[in-house]
Amino acid sequence: MSRRFTHIFNSLVGIMLLTEGGIYIFMMNKDDTFHLRSIIVTLLLLMAWGMSYRKQLANQNSTAWLTVTLIIMIPMILPWLFFI
Repeated sequence: MSRRFTHIFNSLVGIMLLTEGGIYIFMMNKDDTFHLRSIIVTLLLLMAWGMSYRKQLANQNSTAWLTVTLIIMIPMILPWLFFI
């Protein structure tokens, strides 16, 4: 797998994680308090994505870590399937 694909794909995943995390944090905002569960899940997903991205760049077996990134995207994609 090329480094160009790795950078582009992971950049898009990072942007999507930040965007969706921000949407959930601010949409679940009740009584002017931030939704703690949304903040924690967003931070955990960002940490897992960051570790996977780092492993993709440093490891010889980047395809396995790309699979981990796709698994990380499942909680990000599932809520939108219920709106379709």
